[in-house]
Amino acid sequence: MAIGIVGNYGNNNQGDEAILEGILIQLKEVHNIEREEIIVFSNQPEQTRKKYGVQSAKLYYKRKTAPMTLITTMVKNKPIIKKLDMLLVGGGGIFMDLYGTEAFLFGMYGWLGKLSKTPVILYGVGAGPIITRVGKVLLRSLAHLSKLVTVRDPRSKELLQSIGVKSPIHVIGDPAFQVKKPKKIERTTNGIQIGVTAVPFHHSSYWPNEDKQMYRDYIEGMAYNLDKLLTEYPDASVNFFATKHPQDMMVTKEIKELMDLGDRCHICEDSLNHQEIVQFASEQDVVIGTRLHSLILALVTNTPIIAVSYHHKVKDFMDMIACGDYTIPIDKLNEDHDFFHHSYQKMAANWRETEERFETISTMMKRMSDKGMDLVKQTFQTRPADKILVLSNMYPSKHSKTFGIFVKNQVELLQDNGLHVDVIAIDDPRKGKIYLLKKYAMFFIKSLWNMIIRGRKYKAVHAHYIFPTGVVGMLYKKLLGKTLVVTSHGGDIDQMSKKSPFVQKMTKKVLENSDHVIAVGERLKEEIHRNFDITNEKISVINMGVNRHVFRQQDKTSLRERQELATDERVLLFVGNLIRAKGLDDLVDAFEFMQKQEPNLSLHLIGEPKDQAYFNELEEKIKDNAAIIVHDAMSQKKVAEWMAVADLFVLPSHIEGFGLVALEAMACRLPVVGSDVGGLHYLLANGAGVKVNAHDPDDLAMKSLELLRDEDLQKSIIEKGLEKADLYDQDRLISSVIDLYES
Repeated sequence: MAIGIVGNYGNNNQGDEAILEGILIQLKEVHNIEREEIIVFSNQPEQTRKKYGVQSAKLYYKRKTAPMTLITTMVKNKPIIKKLDMLLVGGGGIFMDLYGTEAFLFGMYGWLGKLSKTPVILYGVGAGPIITRVGKVLLRSLAHLSKLVTVRDPRSKELLQSIGVKSPIHVIGDPAFQVKKPKKIERTTNGIQIGVTAVPFHHSSYWPNEDKQMYRDYIEGMAYNLDKLLTEYPDASVNFFATKHPQDMMVTKEIKELMDLGDRCHICEDSLNHQEIVQFASEQDVVIGTRLHSLILALVTNTPIIAVSYHHKVKDFMDMIACGDYTIPIDKLNEDHDFFHHSYQKMAANWRETEERFETISTMMKRMSDKGMDLVKQTFQTRPADKILVLSNMYPSKHSKTFGIFVKNQVELLQDNGLHVDVIAIDDPRKGKIYLLKKYAMFFIKSLWNMIIRGRKYKAVHAHYIFPTGVVGMLYKKLLGKTLVVTSHGGDIDQMSKKSPFVQKMTKKVLENSDHVIAVGERLKEEIHRNFDITNEKISVINMGVNRHVFRQQDKTSLRERQELATDERVLLFVGNLIRAKGLDDLVDAFEFMQKQEPNLSLHLIGEPKDQAYFNELEEKIKDNAAIIVHDAMSQKKVAEWMAVADLFVLPSHIEGFGLVALEAMACRLPVVGSDVGGLHYLLANGAGVKVNAHDPDDLAMKSLELLRDEDLQKSIIEKGLEKADLYDQDRLISSVIDLYES
């Protein structure tokens, strides 16, 4: 298999070189492609050939004018590209028009692939800034010409969508996370070792537009911050290194000259390659990086990082790994001379927890990076990707961002795993007879019309909720012979099926006619087996899984400051629909008892009031208690931040199919107290949480207080909860769902 790779290679930027090395490693491990079969289009072909053992050609042939450069490059490189099985436009910030040429250059390679009938893959690219109309057109066309589009952070995905890219866009980890970790060596240095990288920000020697004042503010801010850090930690040393040599050397020396404690700084003047940078980073206690890949290569070794954001890509990356609290915009550096000190101080306050946090991030990003080449493999399978139809009576929209969000998350996971997915869903949560009749009528009409037009194209139909959604799925099964998978989320069995004999009969019929039934919890599986006589072999327990990229450990101190919470405030948190069945009356009663024992408690309720009459009752009940705060439903990212600041998560439900939100709390290292009902009975078992009696405020209050006061018990529950979150990671569970479509 002949592969071509295009990118900013051969430019002495070790970030880009690490990306190339990562791609080469993946091509060997996943596709068993030897380096001799790969041709890299490089700024310095001979250097790239010798360094990596690949074939190499010029990235472009410079002529007097830009049009002549493009024409010459197309003429020279088209015959090469025509012989390739795949052209991979790989990694780095190439999806931008900041410097004026990128959009034309990489857009040209998209068209070369098209003209040569060679499939083009956009692989782990960073997007932005895209500021010109021409740039938007060219880069949008490049995405549309590509067989697969993958980007390295969610913000890049949003930007491509904002310029009109309609193709599916997948977020993967940066290929540089594939670079091999160095062998551990015995450290010969004493004291705290602080690795630092800098960039000639707005300097005429490097930047497209010079700004002397911005450059001066940057180097002064770096100097002041590093001096403060060294002052507070007398045994610390600063070790400057560069990922782009020699361009970064000048600014590094100027920062050192401005420092009062420059004698405690060492500058590595060697031109380190990416593997040597990884080794260097592994010998530091922390890396303070301006260059993005100095941060990424430090993370490869699990080294904690602090970022100076000189470009939105740095902030986007730090936000993606939930380390925004360790990030400062470059233009604010000279206004906050304590940032490095305060950031390291937070890390040092619990160094073991800091190490665990960054090790978890490193593992997660490596896994996301693995996902990229898996997508490439799926894209080039000989058979076309399977097409799946998802039917659901719940789906997020402008009316509600959380309405059926778990269904949307699963759809995106299916797409990320290479499946083509169509969705027909009800996205309006509003109630009332008129709304119900209107939205279900439209749902059935759309579903039947789709069956006539596209029905035969689907490999399988996946219906969420047995009745009424599963009835539509059953029509696809009976009329077109499609595989039918139905997921029961609990309410369809516990409540809906009991509304009338007709609904119960139809529920049983859907379950019997489906090829496979997914129950989101063990108890739900037992109920389906017992009440509807469905064989256990036909039922799989696969919950929707927790998104570990969103729900994970974050810095509690900085997030509490952002929420303006008092340092001694103990926060109880509930997340879910604000309805009676969630046990909110029990929770309020328990909380008011707990307040008498622990006056610094607060209770935060996050969710949508699905039943306005009940919500009015709840508001009346809590109106005189200022420590009980109700929040509107919010994005999963915001929910994860509240879980990071809370001290206890409480889910006192009267019924619960699975209790995914409790699992999300566990993933955020938040101890959970929940009712011993439904899926929570299993989820909180074996010490992963504390189980209480449903409808029992006294039991809820006493066990919650006991947990708040027992730090050893908290630690035990947190650790076992993390194990449970790992077990139910959505990235792992989705493969089980896909297997059912194949059966």
